[in-house]
Amino acid sequence: MEKNSEKPHAILIIMGLIMVAVYMGMSFLLLFTTLFQGVMPAWARYLMGIVFFVYGIFRGYRVYKSHK
Repeated sequence: MEKNSEKPHAILIIMGLIMVAVYMGMSFLLLFTTLFQGVMPAWARYLMGIVFFVYGIFRGYRVYKSHK
């Protein structure tokens, strides 16, 4: 008999995917738009954009592994 708590519920998977989209969207905004141009220096935008991108990939991997 399988335990129900071993597999994540569908809502957790959906929330995980939404967060991946948020991190990837933030990365896109920081790297490819001028939205934050006057708010922070270019080096900080690029650094934060790369960090958001890498963390989004990591979160996507975790969602994928929890779904398997």
